[in-house]
Amino acid sequence: MFTVLLWWIVAACAVFLVVCAARALKFARAPEHLRWDLYPVAHEPGRAHGGGYLEEKDWWTKPRKKSHFGEIAFMAFEILLLKGVWENNRSLWWGSLPFHWGLYILMATTVGLLVATAGYSPAWLIGLLTGAGLVGGVLTAIGALLLFLLRSSQRKLKAYTTVLDKLNLLLLVCFGALSAAVATSTSGMAGVIEAMRLMVRFQPPEVSSLLAAQMAVAALFILYMPFTRMIHFFTKYFTYHQVRWDDRPVKAGSKLERRLRAALEFGVDWSAEHVRTGKTWGEVATTLPEPEKKN
Repeated sequence: MFTVLLWWIVAACAVFLVVCAARALKFARAPEHLRWDLYPVAHEPGRAHGGGYLEEKDWWTKPRKKSHFGEIAFMAFEILLLKGVWENNRSLWWGSLPFHWGLYILMATTVGLLVATAGYSPAWLIGLLTGAGLVGGVLTAIGALLLFLLRSSQRKLKAYTTVLDKLNLLLLVCFGALSAAVATSTSGMAGVIEAMRLMVRFQPPEVSSLLAAQMAVAALFILYMPFTRMIHFFTKYFTYHQVRWDDRPVKAGSKLERRLRAALEFGVDWSAEHVRTGKTWGEVATTLPEPEKKN
């Protein structure tokens, strides 16, 4: 059984790394987005309320000013406080914040366990990891349970919540509860560290049923996560830096111009009052919408 557990964890980690790398490469190689103006741009200094350098007189003669601090501050509020969820779906925020913070703490706990596995495991570190495992597990379980209840009860959320979404949240409730239980068990984090020392040498660890269950559920989560919408933990880099904040000027004959010309030739296969199917994006962007014919 312990050999099966070891290779289940190894396989899950391998799949996670390979699929994440493949999906990141796919996003990086995607066609250029159509660059509709989305303001404010976080790296534009002094423009927190909108606008951009293109509004300035003779902007092409002036050096570009970019604030990396603005980008870092924006991402910090988004990652640590879920600012976008707070502003756009406040009821969901109450479950999403503890859920994300629980996962953050559990990830930090895993890093700490790896440090201890390498040979540095003083008593204070074991105590810190025990507390972090307990707090992270509890927050993850509570947050996932709240999200499950919100998504199952609110009409607006139910419309785009699938059965797999609900199963995922229930699994994360179990994962959080098991993590908290392991942290406060008899062997505690010292037992986890000893098990990890064996696993990094590809030796099957003899662990308790509780720790085996926690490791198996964690591996299952790691295995399927790259196939779900939870990959936003790294795809947000592309949606922010290559879509929302991409305000590079288009220079004649540049690679960016060629990529944009190619994107404008893509066909439109959906319809709305301002967009008609059967046209290219270039035609949509340069012609007025046709009035819809009524029967």
